[in-house]
Amino acid sequence: MPAPSAATDDPAASRPEPKITTRELVAVGSALLLLLFLIKIYGVGRYSLTTTTALLAATPVQVALGTVTIYAYYILPAIALGTLWFAVRYRARIQPALWPLILIVAAVTALASPYKYLLQGLAVVLVALAVELAMRHLRRRWAGSADERLVRRHRAMAGWRGLSVVYVGAAALAFQFMHSLDAPWVSAQAFLLNTPVVPSTQNLSDGVNKLQVLPQSRFVGYPIAETDEWVTVLHADTRYVMRIPQSAVDTRLTCHNEDDQLSGDRPLLEALKGNTYSSPNIDCREVVRYLAQKVPGQPLPEWK
Repeated sequence: MPAPSAATDDPAASRPEPKITTRELVAVGSALLLLLFLIKIYGVGRYSLTTTTALLAATPVQVALGTVTIYAYYILPAIALGTLWFAVRYRARIQPALWPLILIVAAVTALASPYKYLLQGLAVVLVALAVELAMRHLRRRWAGSADERLVRRHRAMAGWRGLSVVYVGAAALAFQFMHSLDAPWVSAQAFLLNTPVVPSTQNLSDGVNKLQVLPQSRFVGYPIAETDEWVTVLHADTRYVMRIPQSAVDTRLTCHNEDDQLSGDRPLLEALKGNTYSSPNIDCREVVRYLAQKVPGQPLPEWK
């Protein structure tokens, strides 16, 4: 009588592996995005649950759109290079009619990508290529091995082929996300008020929660919510949430906060044209010094 096979001896071996459905994938992705947005608010609030709650209550929808926007410098190169990578990886499955669309998406996103960040994306692709070559070398060594463990590793690694750019790219994006975790999702503005407000209620330098109230009339902040009567502003330095009457705002000028916001660079299209990059937004520190020359209620002075 023939011996029973391994498949009949082990019922689990003949059982098909469970697959993740599209609905489950969408649910997991939505939960992950929600978690990332909550972590972003937590970081912008400098890890204060009180500030985190205030930010979430003031602008729940703006967080998602703003967070995606401020990371456009990284997202555009990722789309351009990722599209080309997977188009080459799965070229046998792509219909010829789809190639013009793929090339258009890759070209447009690459040309719109800032040159500096596109080079960083190319560095990620080179690392992924090195990982792919190392995996191919190991698979060739393990292919003819009689060791069952090496055979299993060979089969497992075959399923990872072509996905190294996903893992390396995800690690790079996660690093940049954590590195800029406290960067708000709205543009910075320099405020000049005709009535001073309280930007903080404690001395943040001593670390003992000592009460300190120093009203200010000039500061840099992030407007996170606004109505006809009130504007909710997150102070750039203290991360204190302030609710200011619109009537108290004399002047507000959009600026670039070098301490929080990503530095800009010319897109690849402008680099190919030979044009230099010049940001339309001046450093916030310069704008605050400029507002010191303005008298509340009077026109803006000439910039010198």
